[in-house]
Amino acid sequence: MLARVPAFVQRRLLGLMLGCYVLAAVCPGPGEALRGLGVPLPGGSSRITLPMALLALMVFHAGLGVRLSDLRAVVRHPLRPALGVAGNALLPLAVLPVAALVLTLWADASEAEGLLVGLMLVLAMPIAGGAASWAQNAGGNLPLAVATVIGSTLLSPLTVPATLYVAGRVVGPAGIGALDDTATLDGIARTGAGPFAVVAVVLPCLAGMGARVVLGERVVARALPAVKALNLLNTLLLCYVNATGALGRALAHPDPDLLVVAPCAAAAVCFLAFRCGRWAAARAHCDRPDSISLTLATGMNNSSAAAALAATCFAPRPQVLLPILAYSLFQKIAAQTASRRRRP
Repeated sequence: MLARVPAFVQRRLLGLMLGCYVLAAVCPGPGEALRGLGVPLPGGSSRITLPMALLALMVFHAGLGVRLSDLRAVVRHPLRPALGVAGNALLPLAVLPVAALVLTLWADASEAEGLLVGLMLVLAMPIAGGAASWAQNAGGNLPLAVATVIGSTLLSPLTVPATLYVAGRVVGPAGIGALDDTATLDGIARTGAGPFAVVAVVLPCLAGMGARVVLGERVVARALPAVKALNLLNTLLLCYVNATGALGRALAHPDPDLLVVAPCAAAAVCFLAFRCGRWAAARAHCDRPDSISLTLATGMNNSSAAAALAATCFAPRPQVLLPILAYSLFQKIAAQTASRRRRP
């Protein structure tokens, strides 16, 4: 019976996420209280917040689901995983200038900057762990998808700060000019993004992979149904907590234009991301399974990590969180569409 719960929830995940967003909009109080919880780190300069802890649990589950045999299958042919990791890391430099040029036409420069920063944060994050599951459902190359997720995750302490810094130069005053001031992003790139990626992404992933090795395949196989059920509850709780930081404030002082343009901008960028992934796979002459995995790896980013970082660094600005929440929905819709169309 317990084994059926994750499958039941997974099939309705988009609807449940929308329900969490609605709950965050009409009842943000508990989520705001949970977002304020945290444990100070030694030295007192920073702390581990509840969203970061929930994110770490999610990434731990992703690491627990990795079989080393899947990774060994692609070690002999590292070019395709490297293409997926590089495509996801370089994607912001291809997509963000287009988004920046469009957003410069927006009348409210402050809102346009907030939307662009939100899109920048989500595109800077490593490949979402769910890309492997969606690739499997769509008939993709599962070992290749797993390898890209792990590679992107392990490199995230380097790629996330570098992406934020370089993208800031591209769309900042010295580039397109959509951002008037990149000081906050530069500060995150220098001091915040790297440690955040290590604590909330890399270490939990390695811990999950190590736990699978220590416990053994048989024990993990018996525990996975319960672990998956708890992880789905954790995912929905994190979705609600992150959404309260944006939707609660946005609806307290409603701006209809912003509530329309944020999802539209996220949808357009998500579409471009998936198209870039498909184009790169075609240029590399990938077969169909590899093409599916590389497309999903390029288009799917860890939006939960982006939301947690945005909630920490841009808490008073809901316009930063809104496109991240919207991107989270649209990338799942795109992945679900690919799964239905390409399932063998």
